[in-house]
Amino acid sequence: MKLKFASVTAIGLAMFGVPAVAQEDVDFTGQTIQFIVPYGPGGGSSTHAFAIAPLLALELPGNPTIIIENVEGGGSVRGLNLFHQNAEPDGLTIAALGTGSYFSPLLGAATVEYPLHEFRPILASPYGLVAYGRTDAGFTGDPEADVQLLRDNTFVHIGDGPASADMPVMYCYDLLDVRVNAVWGTSRGESRQAFERGESQVNYDNLAGWNETLQPMMDAGVMVPIFSMGYQNAEGELLRDPTLPDTPHCMELYEMTHGSELTGPRREVWDALFAIRMTTAKTIVLPAGTPDDVFGTYQRAMERVVARPEMDDPVLQLELGGYPQAVGEAAVLGHRQASVMSDEARAELLTWLDEVWDVRF
Repeated sequence: MKLKFASVTAIGLAMFGVPAVAQEDVDFTGQTIQFIVPYGPGGGSSTHAFAIAPLLALELPGNPTIIIENVEGGGSVRGLNLFHQNAEPDGLTIAALGTGSYFSPLLGAATVEYPLHEFRPILASPYGLVAYGRTDAGFTGDPEADVQLLRDNTFVHIGDGPASADMPVMYCYDLLDVRVNAVWGTSRGESRQAFERGESQVNYDNLAGWNETLQPMMDAGVMVPIFSMGYQNAEGELLRDPTLPDTPHCMELYEMTHGSELTGPRREVWDALFAIRMTTAKTIVLPAGTPDDVFGTYQRAMERVVARPEMDDPVLQLELGGYPQAVGEAAVLGHRQASVMSDEARAELLTWLDEVWDVRF
């Protein structure tokens, strides 16, 4: 099923900061570029940065040196605040964004000082997501039957928290009229282990690890997929995730079980959560105010990066999420969808967190 994203496709490209005319490349010969990763070493954002940085250095004019600096704290807020305060708009400082980088300003966290929507994105790496259930709890892989099973029971979900990485899945459950008994405070790996031990009946995971961690569970008859987050193609259409072509995405399952498409503020909330969790899961940005000639130089360099033969390496593909990389206008569109939300939609999201999960901002 193909669905259009409501909050992106009707907005002109001029609003997204896409350079209107071609600019001459800026030369970075002899320069050193600081690449701020606002998370600790060894995590997904660091892995992503170390995969991209050497290729970007080869493709930027002048082959500058790129030095990665981890500045952790506050779920990326500390590093991005420093990036906003100190980075000159000259192309010599770039930064990584993760899902927490988007969630914090979206929810109005008081510690956020950076203007997320004003950052200029040069790469967005999509990551897939799948929710799944244990077969010994009654899940069969029949989408509509599994939703009804979820509605008729209160299954245990173990995760990080409703206002962090788990939020898109929890919001999808709510759209499907499902309630779960949630236990919070665990990492993804710990949550998966609890599911494998039978301590929870429903869980979710990144699809980047499908072949290594999830496919074996399905092959052993332990679990079946319930829904994915879906995949957005270059035309802005929402499709089934190519990793799980037989599994409906959340919006498809909503339409199957409700008889109509989701619209209004709740759809805008879901579009933003989808963009944060899938389209812009790992994003690289220039600071606010970066001029078009610098921005355009980086855009063209990143287009060459994703076309390099190294990008076909299976290990590198796994580190980058395994999907086509979003550069140019696609990266800008995805970033805006993830960072800009109407007051009405934000009120809907905050009300949902308050009323369903007793979380207030």
